[in-house]
Amino acid sequence: MLIFISGSSKSGKSSYAETRLEEFAGSLKIYIAVSGITDDEMKERVRIHKERRKDKGFVTFESECDLGNVNLPEGADVMIESLTAWTANEMFRGERVYDSEYVIEKIHSELEIIRHKAMNVIVVADDIFCDVTAYDEFTEQYMKTLAELEIMIASEADEVIEIFAGIPYNYVKD
Repeated sequence: MLIFISGSSKSGKSSYAETRLEEFAGSLKIYIAVSGITDDEMKERVRIHKERRKDKGFVTFESECDLGNVNLPEGADVMIESLTAWTANEMFRGERVYDSEYVIEKIHSELEIIRHKAMNVIVVADDIFCDVTAYDEFTEQYMKTLAELEIMIASEADEVIEIFAGIPYNYVKD
């Protein structure tokens, strides 16, 4: 099963995704943390997330890129937090900016590797598309790439859920 969860920053999407991960029948719960720690606010958010997970029995892998290389055991239940950071990490590596087509193909193929190994996969993404601000070329390219990935993953997902103000809205696919 593939579940795609999206919501704004601090909307409760991570807590909801963790609860869903706990509901799966498999015995091994893998949390793939993709965000790097870039500032004090992120450091505090990571601390809070770790504290919330500490007694849930999750095994945490930290990997900013190349998630297809994470050594996942067969049949585990997996949560990827988050597609937003994963896309940025793959797109802006070192001094190089990778083009959208490459990033989309890379992330999609790595997600397929994870899905093949895992019993269930939850992908969490941040809704960053509500601003009406004009951004620089690289940010616009990143947002377009993320949007295309979200559409692709949502189209393949068994469930698509939006978290708004802590409330999950499950979209039934036609």
